[in-house]
Amino acid sequence: MATDLDPAHRQTAALDLIDRELVDLFDGDGHDRLMVFMPPQEGKSQKISRRTPAWLLSHDPTLRIAIVSYAANKAERWGRQIRRDILAHPQLGITLRADSRAAGRWETEQGGGLICVGIAGGITGEPVDVLLVDDPVEGRAEAESETYRERDWDWWESDGSTRLSSRARVVVMMTRWHEDDLAGRLRVREPGDWRVISIPAIAGPNDPLGRAPGDELASVQRRKPGYFTKLKATRSAYVFNSIFQQSPTAAEGNLFKRPDFRYWHQMPSDSSRHGRMSGARLDLGGRILMLDDCWRFITVDLAASKKTSADWTVASAWAISPDGDLVLLGRERGRLEEAEHWDHVRPLQQRWAVDTVFVEQSFISTTLAIDATAAGIPVEPVTADTDKITRAIPATHRVKQHRVWFPAGVDWLDEWCDELASFPSAAHDDQVDTLSYAARVASAHWLPDPDPTRPTPSADQTAEQAYAAATGHHGGADYLTMPY
Repeated sequence: MATDLDPAHRQTAALDLIDRELVDLFDGDGHDRLMVFMPPQEGKSQKISRRTPAWLLSHDPTLRIAIVSYAANKAERWGRQIRRDILAHPQLGITLRADSRAAGRWETEQGGGLICVGIAGGITGEPVDVLLVDDPVEGRAEAESETYRERDWDWWESDGSTRLSSRARVVVMMTRWHEDDLAGRLRVREPGDWRVISIPAIAGPNDPLGRAPGDELASVQRRKPGYFTKLKATRSAYVFNSIFQQSPTAAEGNLFKRPDFRYWHQMPSDSSRHGRMSGARLDLGGRILMLDDCWRFITVDLAASKKTSADWTVASAWAISPDGDLVLLGRERGRLEEAEHWDHVRPLQQRWAVDTVFVEQSFISTTLAIDATAAGIPVEPVTADTDKITRAIPATHRVKQHRVWFPAGVDWLDEWCDELASFPSAAHDDQVDTLSYAARVASAHWLPDPDPTRPTPSADQTAEQAYAAATGHHGGADYLTMPY
């Protein structure tokens, strides 16, 4: 219909997908609520706010349709344009009442019509059969404001959702600005009620358009190839991921707060040192750390599938400084088959001269453990005996105390920090798991200098405490007191 009414209309693969979803929403019985997320200026509002009301009224002129946006004048712009389309194209078969002249409120001869309001104005009058919510926030400033986010949610609870008729269909379309925006809250508080179509500018795993990871969106603006990739290089990860990838993360962070993140920098090696790390030194905020003075280990979170929808296998190399700080040295991440796990971890082990690899107890018999042991690298178990949030709490305390350091300048740092900041609401938490395990291992293998006013624990007590911290179990050190 859009192409027939406007020969200049350009259809893209993303708009084809939106067309299919709209037809399914209004003709099918499977669901009645749809969310559409897409980068700005790519035709979603033209498709949904302008063309959809005319398309629906041409089939059923009794429908009562409402368009709601962040401001009344934006919503009324669509009402004015739709009314012009109807008057200019009698082939649509829509007849407006003679007294329907207002841009934001007009009716058909059959009792249907359109009302266009700002989100602060509210919907009054008859029940609504079709509710189209088009960008409920104006931009970044409103999205970052808890006051505006509460306004949007109050509107939905007290106005938008209460005006729906028994046959109502709802479309929420927006560019994602914030993880707690209206769409974010709807997904959390009304799970399972919404069909979600999220179209990123640059394809990732399991792309809704069937693109290969890294492929860019075919733009209605006829942008040059590489446009979004170049844009990504000039925008902060926080901004690009929300506006263009439709995957917002917490600006400050949830359990892990970004202002608490600390970063180390590489220093020239000390040629007078001849340890396994050849005098490698790190700058920890003005403190010099000799890696030869640190115990180094790897924590691994395994996933045994290459499917694009699967979790990642993540291996993180760590050092424990003499004063107990936890230092992230390197990270490897990939979707792997089981037989590939050790080949994935080995470069980290060799690069950082790591002594021990820690994996979950349930994976201790995998090829990773077998191959590492064959290479002379001990593999030790850690037990995932609690939920992910509880397991991460010790790590959050260390980060808050500024006792965890990440490498500055590596190309995967944004991925690491965004996942931590988004936890526990991120799509993946495999990197967080490796940090959680590292915090547990660090607690087991580093103890502060004893307080001279307190009695010194026995060797058995110390071993028991270390075993419990490392594995999550008590009683594992009983072998120390067993007779032989």
